[in-house]
Amino acid sequence: MNGRIDLASGFPEGLAITGEPDREEVRRLFREHGEDALPRVHGAFALAAWDESNQRAVLARDALGARPLYYCVSGTQLWFGSRVPKGAPRGQLDRDALSDYLELGYIPSPGTPWSGVRKLPPGHLLRFGKKGVELKRWFEMPVPGSGRPPSRIVVRARLEEAVRRRLAGEPATMLSGGLDSSALVALMTRLSGKVRTYAAGSEEELELARKIATRFRSDHHELRITHRPAEELPALIAEAGEPFADPALLAMAALLREMRGPVLTGDGADELFAGHLRYLRAARIPELRSAASAAELLRKVAPARHRGTLHRAAVTLRTTGAERARAMIEIFTRDERAALLGVAARTARGASAENLTGLDAALAFDFEVSLPDDVMFRLDLAAGGREVRTPFVDVDLAKAVVPPPWQEKLDRLHVRRLLREAVADLLPREVLTRPPRSPSVPVGAWLRGPLRQMLHDLVRAPTARVRTLLDPRAIDRALSQSLAPRGNPRQAWALLCLELWARER
Repeated sequence: MNGRIDLASGFPEGLAITGEPDREEVRRLFREHGEDALPRVHGAFALAAWDESNQRAVLARDALGARPLYYCVSGTQLWFGSRVPKGAPRGQLDRDALSDYLELGYIPSPGTPWSGVRKLPPGHLLRFGKKGVELKRWFEMPVPGSGRPPSRIVVRARLEEAVRRRLAGEPATMLSGGLDSSALVALMTRLSGKVRTYAAGSEEELELARKIATRFRSDHHELRITHRPAEELPALIAEAGEPFADPALLAMAALLREMRGPVLTGDGADELFAGHLRYLRAARIPELRSAASAAELLRKVAPARHRGTLHRAAVTLRTTGAERARAMIEIFTRDERAALLGVAARTARGASAENLTGLDAALAFDFEVSLPDDVMFRLDLAAGGREVRTPFVDVDLAKAVVPPPWQEKLDRLHVRRLLREAVADLLPREVLTRPPRSPSVPVGAWLRGPLRQMLHDLVRAPTARVRTLLDPRAIDRALSQSLAPRGNPRQAWALLCLELWARER
């Protein structure tokens, strides 16, 4: 979706929308209710509408931010789009956004790489008329730790309804044998009969997928995906329009390319149901300040390639909650970001997370920031225009499962407690009790193999664009350390993605 409005040259008519809802239904709702229609629109969407009665344009992003929406305002003109609008006056490079990217691998809303372009935050609308611009929240996010746990029956009912809303056109689904994808297959089968399923991955993952496919008698297809990162990565970064360094993007894009028709995915389940392994780790590790002090002391005298690891260990041991969980996922530490930027670095913030403590703060950050601006942006980018639907990213479901405190979402050995209980009667025990596994993307192998020459020619070269954005000595140091045997290859990956974006901008 891309558009431009100039209030000085007449008023446009109609509505533009991208996402899951039926377009004609959205048009009807807007004609009847105006902005009050937004809570009645189910699913993921980004839309632009003309409000004839008030002579103004309205931009709106869905409640949970499953579709991106950018905008740029200059005088009487408004540019908008589901990517950074082309031709808009973008302004200067935003150094704070660059710090966020180096920390997370993506830029959270409302930031973008450009000072003159913003991302509309999830659950917000923008009004643009002769009186200027007004930003307003139309949906209040549920906050972790603010409510009681729902019953198993409530979670099951809302999950079934979320799946039912997205069954038009007989969609297929991805099947890994994990809890979220297996639950989708089970519910889709109950609601619509035989389902098409696709699987790819290791032999163990394929075998688990076969068992679930056999249990529910799905029309099952196994895909053998060949990744060509040297060809695929530049094209995907160019399409993104902003630096984006989530390595899972390539695997998702390759899988969706091989599937036909509408697709349902399990994306968002980890953020709604507390499914990331790092939550268990953050909850299990006791606070050990003496060990943290020792790790910090070692950091100061250890070889440079080990200092980032020791810093993370020190932060993990001396903190709890959000700071501990953040230390487990940050790409560059705050000190490393400051060295690259040449100025003090900041830490990305979430709206509700700042007012919470413990693991609930980490859950709030992932729900409010990582879900829309990493997970769902990755899916939107990987889809390449294909129709992809996300039943777990559902407002009614989120209202039920997000508010309970973290203790109700994890047990001693497992994450996603509320989801497991809701579908316990549908799935075999081996799926319900299977230890969670983090997705494995061979970033290090790619950087030392098919991407080695690209990394050398683009990032290491004296003419690299990234060397005008960041300190060249810090770049070389990061590359050497990240590609060492025990280094963090995500750092070299983030620098390569930043360089590819910089060459396109």
